[in-house]
Amino acid sequence: MTNSLRELSDNELRLSAKSVFTYAHAGNVSPEILDSPILFADYRSLHNQYLSLYNTSDDDTVKTEALKRLIFLNWYYLAEPNLLTNIPQLDDETMFEAYRILNDLLKAGTLDDEFNWMLAFYSKWDYTILQFAEDGLDELMTFVKDNRWEIRRPPAKEWITGKMDNRGQMGKYLTALSETIL
Repeated sequence: MTNSLRELSDNELRLSAKSVFTYAHAGNVSPEILDSPILFADYRSLHNQYLSLYNTSDDDTVKTEALKRLIFLNWYYLAEPNLLTNIPQLDDETMFEAYRILNDLLKAGTLDDEFNWMLAFYSKWDYTILQFAEDGLDELMTFVKDNRWEIRRPPAKEWITGKMDNRGQMGKYLTALSETIL
């Protein structure tokens, strides 16, 4: 049975609640806790469930949302320290498969505006994507190289308000970004 997007979002937020950053914010961090493997919940299964949902769903909206979250987790895992993300490891094959699907969508020109913005934003950290795009994902490689030097502002709070609820770490991150930087 495949989990729904809402269930996956809830699971993701439960996992992220165990991060060192969360503990630090609560004032509960000691040197022992900082090194504790208990804080590093495994996102690997959750990440694979997003890919499974993409592959098994007949609903294009669900497929697109599952792929957005996959791509976000791919980027987040490599762009931010695991003390903040609570993501100790993701499966390289799942990461590549998500990028392969994204490459096909870029080739078809079917990404929505939100996905285009997200991918352009992630392109600033080109190393998080290009290492996977070198294996024949030419459309993705071109997109990243064309966008990595473009100035990307965080999404405007008005653009993001209400659109990021129940969207896992991606929703939490983009909401925080729009509220703190602008």
